[in-house]
Amino acid sequence: MPSDPVLDFRLPRFAANGYPQWILNGGKGMYDSAEQIRVEEMSLRVYSGDERRALEMTIDSPKATFFTKENRADSDSSIEIVGANFKVSGVGWTWDSTRKEIEVKSEVLVEFSQEVVGMLSGRALDGVDKEDRAGEERMTEIASNRLLLKTTPEAYNFQFIESVEVISDDTRLKCELLVAIADAPSGDGSEDASVAELEFDSIDKIIATEQVVISQAGNLLKAGKATFSLREQSAEFEGNPSIETSGAYLAGHFIRSERGKVIVNGSEVFGRAQMIVHKAGGLGVSSEVSLDQETKVFAETIKMEELETENQFTFEGSVEATSGSMRVRADLLDLYLDPAIDDTANDTESAATENRDKVSDFRLGEVVRVIGNGSVYIEQENQVATCDRVVFYPREEQALLTGSPRVEHEQAIISGYSMELKRGFAVVNGSHKERAQVILPELPDLGADNLQLMDGMQISEREETAAEETEITASETIVKAETLMMIEKPDHYLLNFTDSVSVEGTNLKAFCNRMDVILVDHGKDSDREKQMQVQTINAYEDILFEQNGRTATADKVTIKPEEGEVVLEGNAVLTDVQGQVFGNRITLHKGKGRATVEGDGTDKSRARIVLPEVELPKGFPGGD
Repeated sequence: MPSDPVLDFRLPRFAANGYPQWILNGGKGMYDSAEQIRVEEMSLRVYSGDERRALEMTIDSPKATFFTKENRADSDSSIEIVGANFKVSGVGWTWDSTRKEIEVKSEVLVEFSQEVVGMLSGRALDGVDKEDRAGEERMTEIASNRLLLKTTPEAYNFQFIESVEVISDDTRLKCELLVAIADAPSGDGSEDASVAELEFDSIDKIIATEQVVISQAGNLLKAGKATFSLREQSAEFEGNPSIETSGAYLAGHFIRSERGKVIVNGSEVFGRAQMIVHKAGGLGVSSEVSLDQETKVFAETIKMEELETENQFTFEGSVEATSGSMRVRADLLDLYLDPAIDDTANDTESAATENRDKVSDFRLGEVVRVIGNGSVYIEQENQVATCDRVVFYPREEQALLTGSPRVEHEQAIISGYSMELKRGFAVVNGSHKERAQVILPELPDLGADNLQLMDGMQISEREETAAEETEITASETIVKAETLMMIEKPDHYLLNFTDSVSVEGTNLKAFCNRMDVILVDHGKDSDREKQMQVQTINAYEDILFEQNGRTATADKVTIKPEEGEVVLEGNAVLTDVQGQVFGNRITLHKGKGRATVEGDGTDKSRARIVLPEVELPKGFPGGD
C-alpha cells in the first residue's frame, strides 16, 4: 500500500476495444484505496474511446477525487473544460466516463468561438459575411446555474439549467432551460493532438424553453419555446410568441425567422396573427389619422423582411387594418418602410450612408409605400372605397386605385378604370370599354310641361298658363365621362368631367364634352334629409340636352336644381313638337309654366320662335 503522494504522474484508461478513453495527468496524487484516488492540479484528456481516437475535451481542476472502479470523478473545486470551439468554467462538478457526462453544479459560464446571429435580423454569417469578418473575434457566452454536458460520437449536448443567459454580439437571450447541440470532432488519430488543432464544424441547434426572452438590436421577442438552427440560419418560436420592434408589436401562434425574414402565423385556436404599429399615422393610408393613434393589423400570416434599402411587411389572408376611424380590408397587404429615415434626417449624405450601414435592428421607420391586393375595402367616416388593387404613397399623400375602383361618399358613388387620389384632389379615368362614372344624389324633376314665353305666346297645346305639372318619381343622377377630376373645397366639391360626357337623371338627359358639377355637403348636423346635394351643373361644348320630349342645344347649359331652373346660353335652341325657340339665353322655370327667351341685342341672336307649318282653311288666301 503506497503511503506517499505520487508527483507529476500520468494514468491512462483504455476501453475494452483497446482505444484510449482518458488520460489523467496530476501534479500530485494520493492513493486512498484501490477504488479511490485524490488528485491535485488535475489535467484530464478525454477521448472518444473508439477508432476515431478523437480528443473530445480537456478538463482541468485544482482538486478532484477519482473513483477508478466506477470510472468517474467529482470535486467541489472550480473546473475548466476546453473543447474544439468552446471553454467551460464553473464551480463543483462530477464526471462520468461510462455515461460520457459532465455536470457543472454552479457558476457556469461557457464561451463559444461562434456567434449566434441571424435570429431576428438579416446579418447572418454566411458566404461573403464570413469572409468579411474572418479576422474578427466571434464569441457567444452562455451562463447558467447548472450545466450537464454529454458527448456522443455524433455531437456534444449542452444542457443549461436555471437562470440561463446568452450573450452574442448584440443578442441577449434569457430562459430557464437551454439545450445546445454541437458536432463532435472527427479526430486525427493522435493522442497528442491539441484541442486548438481539431476541426469543429459549428453549433448546429439551440433549443430554449420556459420564459424565453430575446433582445437583439432593439427587437424584443418573448416565447414559450425557441429553436435555432444555426447552419440554416433559421429560428422557430412557439408558445404565443411576440416581437416588439421599434414602433411595432407582432404576435401570433407560431413565428419563424430565416436569414432576416420573419414569418408570423396565426391559428384557429390563437386567432389571426396581429401587428400593432405605434405612431405610424394609419400606415400613411389616411392623413386624417393622428400619429398618436395605434394602427392594428390582423392577418393569417405576417412576413417581415429586411431588404437592401427598406423593410417590408407582408400581410396575407383576411387582412384587416384599423386606425382611428379608418378601416382597411384586403386579401394581401404590403408595407414598405425606410428604417433609417429618422436616423439620417439631419446628417450629411456620407454620414447618412454610414449610419444606415450601422442600422442592424428591424426598426419600423417611415412608411413609404402601401400596396393592397384582392377585394380591397377602405372605409373612413362617410367614405368607402373598393377595388382590386391600391397603392398608397404617404410621402406624396397620393393613392392609386385600379381594378374596378369604386368610391362611395354619402349619396355620391364614383367608379372608373383607375383612380388617382391626392389630398383634396382626385382623378378618375375611364377605359375604351367603360367610362368613368359618378352616381349623384337624386335631382328633382326639372321638366316644364306648360311652357309659355314671356310675351304670351304658347308652345304647348295646353290653354292654361299656370297648370299644375305632372309629378314624376325622382331617380338617381348618373354622369359618365372619359375623365373625372374631383376637387375638395372648404364648403363644396367640384366634379370636372371631360370627353364624351353624358348625364342621365330625373326626366333629364344631356351630352357634352365638358361638365362641372358642384356638390354641397350640408354636414352631419344638418336638418336636411339629404346632406349631399347637387348645387349646380354646368355643361360646355357640343351640348345636346333632352327633357320632357324636347331637345336643346347651346354653348353652355346651367342646371340649378334647388332653384328649379335650366339655363341655356350661347346660340341656344329649344326644340319642341310645337316648334323651335332661338335666343342667346333661354331659361326654363320649373313649376312656373314659362320659359324666358332673351337675345343679345343683335340681329344674329334675337329671340325668336319658329312654329310648325299651319294648314290654312279652304278659301283662306294661300289655302287649298
